[in-house]
Amino acid sequence: MKEFFRFGDFDLENKTVALRVDLNLPYNPETGNLSETPRLYKHLETIRSLMKKGAKTVLLAHQGRKGNKDFISLEKHARLLEKHLGSEVKFLPFGENFEVIKELKKGELLVLDNTRFYDDEKFDKTIEEHSDSELPKKLAPYIDYFILDGFSVSHRGHASVVGFANLKPCIAGPVFETEIKNLEIFSEKLKNSKPCFILGGAKPTEPLKLMEHWIEKDISILTTGIISLLFLISKGYDLGYTKKFLEEKGYLKYMDIIESLSENFSKKIKIPVDLAIEENGNRVEISIEDLPTEKQILDIGEKTISEYRKIISESEIICMKGTAGMYENKNFEFGTKKLFEFLEYNKNSLLGGGNTTDALEKFKIPFDKFGYVSLGGGAFAGFLTGKKLPGIEALELSFQKFK
Repeated sequence: MKEFFRFGDFDLENKTVALRVDLNLPYNPETGNLSETPRLYKHLETIRSLMKKGAKTVLLAHQGRKGNKDFISLEKHARLLEKHLGSEVKFLPFGENFEVIKELKKGELLVLDNTRFYDDEKFDKTIEEHSDSELPKKLAPYIDYFILDGFSVSHRGHASVVGFANLKPCIAGPVFETEIKNLEIFSEKLKNSKPCFILGGAKPTEPLKLMEHWIEKDISILTTGIISLLFLISKGYDLGYTKKFLEEKGYLKYMDIIESLSENFSKKIKIPVDLAIEENGNRVEISIEDLPTEKQILDIGEKTISEYRKIISESEIICMKGTAGMYENKNFEFGTKKLFEFLEYNKNSLLGGGNTTDALEKFKIPFDKFGYVSLGGGAFAGFLTGKKLPGIEALELSFQKFK
């Protein structure tokens, strides 16, 4: 286990703590509504615990990216927390004076505005450099401790994640500590067994990192989602319309890596044998031999699921990151739901990624049906590839400085 301060190490009654969580929620710009996620519910447990301990809590979180429609103030988030907590949640708009923090009473919660409204929050810098960033410098004089509960943001070297390490004792929150404990256990299992990775989702970056890191082992990799489509292209299949879609998204830039993996490790990397498209509002499955198609490919098919099930049943440990298709659409949730079904009640099943956890929530599948479900996406992939996560580095540095 990593060496850092833990939640129970300090008496937090009447202390002012900055709590960094991940409340980057799906946002509908047409309705102005936020959707709730498993991360929200887990962080609410930490907030309730701090309130019970009598801490004065200043909450830090981000929402969206500059230029995107979901780059909004956190006032809606404050009202959402208020609804769940059943007590007043204060909100401090961006640019207003931090002096109001001094007025907090024990057990109260104050939400600061979107951390990404600060210009220097968006840059990956060293811990030392971010100690001088605007948000940590401005907030540190008002707090006694900093708690990092958002494991899912710990792969980012941003000011609100690492900037307090040299300024205040930094503590791993309950969500963060649970993640580290379980991922360390599963990392060892992956090293010492014959693993199966199910890799999919809407972006190829993290699946490729996992693939490159683990491919030399005695391993099976079952591709779904976007990554499976890129591997089909590497095998010479013409996807038709979907290839144009991949090109527009900029995903064809990964083809050199894909082709190298496909050529050198073809026996380890499994690709779909059938796919699902939409015709007249219905799900239609086609063989890969029927490609190209001018319909967009939205899921894997039943024959693929059948082949993947056999490999999963023969694997000692299974790691799933990313969904198999457009699970938000009822016609194309089949692949993802079936994969979840195959992994249920398997203590050696590890799942992670934002879309993966959102899909579990959508399908109302309890997390405790699996060995472990991580709330991390990029941090989950980073940890499993042995990357030193900035958030962990910051906690370790703070421990050495303030112990």
